[in-house]
Amino acid sequence: MSHTPRRLQFAVLSAALTSPLLAHATAASDALQALTAQDWVTRSVSLKDLGITNPVVLDQADNRQAFFLPVPKGVAISEAQIELKGQFIKGEEQPATLRLAVDGQPRVAERVNRAEGDLGRTLAVDSGKHASGFVSFTLDWSSPVSQDFCTPPRATANVLTLSPQTRLNYRYSMSALTSLAEAWSSLPGEPVILVAAGALERNSFDSAWRLGVSLERSSRRAQIHALPQVGDNVPLAGVEVPAALAKVPAFAALAGKQAHTLASPAELGALLVLDTPATRADLAIADAALVGQINTALDALGQQLQGDQDALGALAQWRKQRASLAAGALPSQQMQLLSLGRQALVAVAADAGAKAAGVFDSHWRNVLVSRQAEVKDVGEALRNEHGHLRLSTLGGNFGTFDVVSRGEWTATFPLSAVSVNGRMPGELNLDVAAAPGAGASPPVASVIWNNVLLNAAQLDAGGNPERLKARIPGYAMGVTNTVQVRFQRQPSSPHCAEVPQAYPVNVLPSSYLTSADAEPDGTFIGLLPLLAGKPQVILNASVLNTPIASLGKLIRLASAASVSPVNAELVLSDGKAEVAPAKPFLAVDVQLPGAKPVLGVAELQRLQAQGDERLALDLQGPQGLGTLSVVSSSGQDGVLWNSLGNPDMVPQVPFLLTQGNAVVVGKQGPLTWVDTSDPELNLSGTPFHQWRKQLVWALPTLSGIVLVLLVLGVVARRLRLKHKGK
Repeated sequence: MSHTPRRLQFAVLSAALTSPLLAHATAASDALQALTAQDWVTRSVSLKDLGITNPVVLDQADNRQAFFLPVPKGVAISEAQIELKGQFIKGEEQPATLRLAVDGQPRVAERVNRAEGDLGRTLAVDSGKHASGFVSFTLDWSSPVSQDFCTPPRATANVLTLSPQTRLNYRYSMSALTSLAEAWSSLPGEPVILVAAGALERNSFDSAWRLGVSLERSSRRAQIHALPQVGDNVPLAGVEVPAALAKVPAFAALAGKQAHTLASPAELGALLVLDTPATRADLAIADAALVGQINTALDALGQQLQGDQDALGALAQWRKQRASLAAGALPSQQMQLLSLGRQALVAVAADAGAKAAGVFDSHWRNVLVSRQAEVKDVGEALRNEHGHLRLSTLGGNFGTFDVVSRGEWTATFPLSAVSVNGRMPGELNLDVAAAPGAGASPPVASVIWNNVLLNAAQLDAGGNPERLKARIPGYAMGVTNTVQVRFQRQPSSPHCAEVPQAYPVNVLPSSYLTSADAEPDGTFIGLLPLLAGKPQVILNASVLNTPIASLGKLIRLASAASVSPVNAELVLSDGKAEVAPAKPFLAVDVQLPGAKPVLGVAELQRLQAQGDERLALDLQGPQGLGTLSVVSSSGQDGVLWNSLGNPDMVPQVPFLLTQGNAVVVGKQGPLTWVDTSDPELNLSGTPFHQWRKQLVWALPTLSGIVLVLLVLGVVARRLRLKHKGK
């Protein structure tokens, strides 16, 4: 009993000595739990991300522009706001009027009296779900220029310019995403596809480029990132290490730095836990290599927490909730909604790229309402037997709208929505209707495709459907396509005594596109339908050793050539041996038997242009470029890419091969186009249409010759009979 006080003193002393250690362990586990609880995802989308790269200039007397900014469909967003950027100049004496609305609700209505000013301001967006998947933003800029009602609208000295940097900022909870469809709709404008560090297996490489092209066809710009590895220098700007974790060596190595070279797998584990930009991704090729690398890094981090069981438990909980990607390689042909850091990402099995690209097509992605899916098969896109595609499936509002003097109907869609099964848009059939107006002049409807006028006609304006037909030339097509129907009326107001009234017009949902068969004519346009069918993609096998640059370049080139990510066949060549294509092809830096590109590269250093009998150009000096040419090899037509200088150069700007038969491409996209094809087989028609034009005069000529021969035959016969009669 006499030892009891001494034991009590020892216990108290031990508790006092160990309390700092316990406090440290508790603080570290609390910090890890706090990181686990963080699941807010911040997004920002600008007009530039949506393809509006030039400023929007409003200089008419009455202007109205509507923009639709995408948000995750059916997912609650919060702290959403539109950052408006632009400026105005007011040269008219009378004040201008500015009105701004978000989702149909007025946000700003004011008279503008200043001579010039900045448009910059922030517009609040209601929190909650947006079932349409869009936030609409409407801008009205009007300038009264006459006291007369009937004065026609004209350009004014009041000009408003909206910057492409105008953007929507918002955030949402990662846990709010419950399906693959919601995850896809939440992707940013430049989504990141994460792959394993180092060399890739063939299946993983194949799936990555197909997934990237699928994103490009959805008007997004795919970025390929490899998981960082020891020896990589990673950016750390804006990364904060919690003070409670600063005593852990892996976290301490990252604290207070703008960049750091990884020295151990544990430091990579710390990067993952902190959810840094270097490890952040939106999609992933979930093969065994990537899963193994993530687990190795997190296991190494766990080794540095062995003295703190609470922190180890918190790390295990973080791995369960925030690193489900590392649970194991995905089974064959599967897609799952998993997590890595604060990002919910779409994980695709190593062998599921082609089928994932097919099911993430606009026709099917909305049925992915579960967290995982196994794609058994993906075949050709569904189309009716006549090859018709209704415009109503591509977007646009098919309700009536009123027009006083001018109004526009618009639909925007990616090329992938209208180019399937080796066919491209051939003819546009528009059904329109217009009510009669007070004036005697009939209204005019103009059909415009990507700023190319296809057709225009005066309407009967009897309220009945009227059809406008327009062939679609290849040069009018783009990666993203906008169809406009512009209605113009002549307002009627006798002696300017009445306010001109608006009358309704309508683009009808019975309007449709007709697809056209592929007819190669030696140009890029002639090849696009074949490459959209079942082509070959031919690469050197060395691309597996340098996957990041190779994938970025292949994705951009395959998108430019409209290569099908679903039906294309990947062919890897060995070394410098020639490869004989068996189908229409896209070939990248390989030797093809008999291929004679208009633009070629010699010794990786010299740009050469081939003339009829001799070289038209042999130039050494420019670097970091590439050439694309239409070539024939082994009886197949295709497109050949040759790198000039740096073979890892990746074009940063998306483009489409819509001109000529050769092009020089730099980092910022096409630099110069070359067209040595027959101008008679021009881009406004397929070869059949050109032959048909020749038949217009050939048939009458042939008929005349036959008639002359018949007459001569009859005359000769009569002469013979007359001779015998003698």
